[in-house]
Amino acid sequence: MPVAEPTTQHPADHLDEGVLGTWDIVFFVLAGVAPMGVVVAVLSLSIALGDGPGVPGTYLVTGAVLAQFAVGYVQMSRRVTSTGGFYTYAREGLGRVAGGAAAYLALIAYNAGSIGVFGSLAYFSHSVAGSFGVHFAWQWWAVLAFLLVSGLSYFEVSLSAKALALALVCEVTALLVFDLAVLLHDGFHGFSLQVFRPSVVFAGGFGVSLMLAFGSFVGFEATALYGEEARDPRRSVPRATYIALAAITGFYLVTMWAAITSYGVTHAKAAAAADPENFVFAAVARDVSGTMARAMAVLVVTSLFASFLAFHCNTARYHYALARDGLLPRLLTRTHPRHGSPVVAGGVQLALVAVVTTAFGLAHQDPYLGMGVSLFGLGVLGIVVLQAVAAAAIVAYFLRHREGEPILAAIVAPALGVVGLVVGVVCMIWNYRVLAGGSLPVLNYLPWLLAVAAVIGGTVAFIRGRSPALSVPVLAREPQS
Repeated sequence: MPVAEPTTQHPADHLDEGVLGTWDIVFFVLAGVAPMGVVVAVLSLSIALGDGPGVPGTYLVTGAVLAQFAVGYVQMSRRVTSTGGFYTYAREGLGRVAGGAAAYLALIAYNAGSIGVFGSLAYFSHSVAGSFGVHFAWQWWAVLAFLLVSGLSYFEVSLSAKALALALVCEVTALLVFDLAVLLHDGFHGFSLQVFRPSVVFAGGFGVSLMLAFGSFVGFEATALYGEEARDPRRSVPRATYIALAAITGFYLVTMWAAITSYGVTHAKAAAAADPENFVFAAVARDVSGTMARAMAVLVVTSLFASFLAFHCNTARYHYALARDGLLPRLLTRTHPRHGSPVVAGGVQLALVAVVTTAFGLAHQDPYLGMGVSLFGLGVLGIVVLQAVAAAAIVAYFLRHREGEPILAAIVAPALGVVGLVVGVVCMIWNYRVLAGGSLPVLNYLPWLLAVAAVIGGTVAFIRGRSPALSVPVLAREPQS
């Protein structure tokens, strides 16, 4: 008589621990950033509306600011291992009221970002499929993506990591082929250092480019969300954070520099303004081949799919963490008994995606401009605000609990990060209409949702206080080597 294979059982309210390595987390982060989507959709806009050929220098500035934030973020991740991310850091550094405000702010930001990516995915799936003679309404592509992400997120988180890794490798390979083709065509001398001159970088439009650059990096901070599922969180999370940030900065810098080189420093801005949708595809067709340009169009879709999957997983873990700490209904802490995935929290997040998408569809709004860009813009603004809050919380935490931590890493670096991030937030608010897009004037007032959410979250945290039954996060108060 055959014997059934034993299955791993997980506590009903615990994530699947010890299943993610450093590179699994890196793939989650890089896929969530959607490098192909950023290069195609954001690069041309940044060049056309921003500082033109100074865009590579702007991304270098942004990477430097986020590097200061990352140093403190890594130090904090060695002390606090939790799937709560920004919320947990704000609570530990600034108190439960600030933590509650950050919690509800994160709910709005990550859900908005997830839904925004979903709208863009539906739009580009419809558009790219149409170019190959396959004509289905964007709603059908949305249903297909919805079902695929539902299935992947239901199983162990490591399965999603493998799917994201495959999509990421394909899109990065295609863009590196383009970079190499430009290098072979123009040589090293073709890559002008003029793009890094302060007079070029800080020329008119720098604020718009800086705003879009911060938006392009959104997602790299998600490394801490997977601390409880990592095999060695105090090593995996810091390593993944540094690897992801270095890879994103280097990749964007080289690829954007190559695109500007392809058109020429003096002509890139005019070319991007004349045809922003095909700015990158035209360069690829010219320097590589038309076949590669068509392949990249397909990879834009897989890039956005990977980004939606990563955003969904990140958002589901925020739902789970907040429910565990009493800021959302306790039901959201239920996990799959075998796979350890946050099935209830993920299901609620997907239900929200379905409801909002249906509402925009019934209002006859474009899935990209009406829903995608507008809601992703809201998510970007919220996440950069959260980064600034988290950086300030890290400084406050280590002023009380430094205990041998290096002052440069624990206090000075995150303090510099606060300054840079606040500048980024100001630029985003000032230029929000550019980032939000949207065909309804009311969409330009979406940032007020972030303020309302923060007030509600702080109020809820103040009223509830700390529950004596509070579980996790895992706090390591002693200094970590």
